[in-house]
Amino acid sequence: MTSARRGDRLQNVETRKLESTTGFVLYDLPDADSYVGPARLGAKLAPGNAVMLIRALTYTFAVLEQKRSGATIGLKVDPDQTEIAVVAAAKELSEELQSEKITFNPGLRLQREQILPLLEHDTRNKIGLDDRNGISFEDELTGLGACAAVQATTGEIEGQSFAIEGFNSTGLGIAREIVARGGIIKRISTAKGSVTGSFEPDTLADAWMSHGPGCTEQLGDIGKPWDIWKADVDGIFVGSKPGAMAAQGANSLESKVVVATSPAAISSKALAILRQNDAPAVADFIVNIGPVLSWFSQADTTHDQLRSLTETTISALMADTMNHDDGPFLGACYKAESFLKTWQDPMPFGRPLG
Repeated sequence: MTSARRGDRLQNVETRKLESTTGFVLYDLPDADSYVGPARLGAKLAPGNAVMLIRALTYTFAVLEQKRSGATIGLKVDPDQTEIAVVAAAKELSEELQSEKITFNPGLRLQREQILPLLEHDTRNKIGLDDRNGISFEDELTGLGACAAVQATTGEIEGQSFAIEGFNSTGLGIAREIVARGGIIKRISTAKGSVTGSFEPDTLADAWMSHGPGCTEQLGDIGKPWDIWKADVDGIFVGSKPGAMAAQGANSLESKVVVATSPAAISSKALAILRQNDAPAVADFIVNIGPVLSWFSQADTTHDQLRSLTETTISALMADTMNHDDGPFLGACYKAESFLKTWQDPMPFGRPLG
């Protein structure tokens, strides 16, 4: 494994070129106890584009004070070569997989069924895969984490209105939690467009499960995807892709609370603008704590126990960071980095921002 030259996004990130197939493995931090991250597929995948995806996981582990790190495997092959590439990579990485030094989750263009050879030795709790009324329990935990973060930031959800950018199964988990707490889902967007109304979770579920990203076209008069930034709401959840909230979107939000729900969904420029506007921004690596807690939970842990643990953990972390002079996002970064400094020298280059 090698580290990239100083000054680029791969500084201090260990890169291993696969020999058995075309691809690579990135390990975010040297000497971590173990590594976890997405398996991704694409002939044009570039290691540098994955750094912030795995950095977000590294920061989640850090705020939980775990000496684990994010990682990813990128298979640079065409879709019809997926099975061959996965089998070859699993054989090449067999020692690390058997010892669980590294474990993978399905990621870009890869479903769980397609990476089973990489999961053969994965003993993490699978409770997160359980179906919860059409979505996974992991999606439910992310939705719970997002709402717990909002509640800690604003003190109230009841009567407040929200928008969900990049609506998907995680967005459905968010919508269920918001409405259960008396909030209103006023606008959603997908790549197909945005739509405004007052949406009940069952309506959103029917539309999403039947039409996927085209669900917005079934829910009302369709607008442009970027109209989501113009929504007259009290808060917005952002999660379609890294850097989904760029400077232009941040400029239109005034002091609304912004919650990132997927890795590096807020760009560095957007965060700076949000800080100038006194708009509290919540980090995705806080919101996504629930699934991580589920992976390493005991086999007999229940859904209710994990929901309770997720909410109390996130509430405590938010209480510790949300009043920081630099805002809750950077406050959470500082907390993660305080732990990283106890076992990393030099520190990783760059925070988990798009």
